[in-house]
Amino acid sequence: GSSGINAEYGQFRPAVFVKSAAAKGVPWQPETTPENEFSTEHGLTYELCAGIIDRQDPPESIAAAEVFEETGYRIPVESLRPITRALNGGGQTGETQHMYYTEVTDSQRETQGGGLAEEGEVVEVVEIPRADIEAFAFDESKPKPPGCILAIIWWLNNNKA
Repeated sequence: GSSGINAEYGQFRPAVFVKSAAAKGVPWQPETTPENEFSTEHGLTYELCAGIIDRQDPPESIAAAEVFEETGYRIPVESLRPITRALNGGGQTGETQHMYYTEVTDSQRETQGGGLAEEGEVVEVVEIPRADIEAFAFDESKPKPPGCILAIIWWLNNNKA
């Protein structure tokens, strides 16, 4: 709703972890990492719900399924409002990212979400209050991909106080 934005936190990204560890001069030793001063939390990022279009279903159906899987909110496909489609990973994959917006209520939350353990997902839903969202978008200490920042800017432009 207009009171804040739900974002995911807890999507572990090995590349982010390794890059962060290297920047701090900490060698990557998976078997001992939790015991040293540099833990796996450094590989966690703030992200939007996301998934791969790996079946013939429409992107909207996949998006609604990902919202449920990752956050526990069951949303009707019809509630998804298109934001934009954008090139994602142009230098690597050249994939198109479909971005949608929807509002959720507490009554739509059927599970705690969390993603699929068998896919290595570790997801926690966080709500960022409206008063903090713009600062969050540009807070470099909170790692997030550009698409997350774009969605926040879109949301701010479409939910002026």
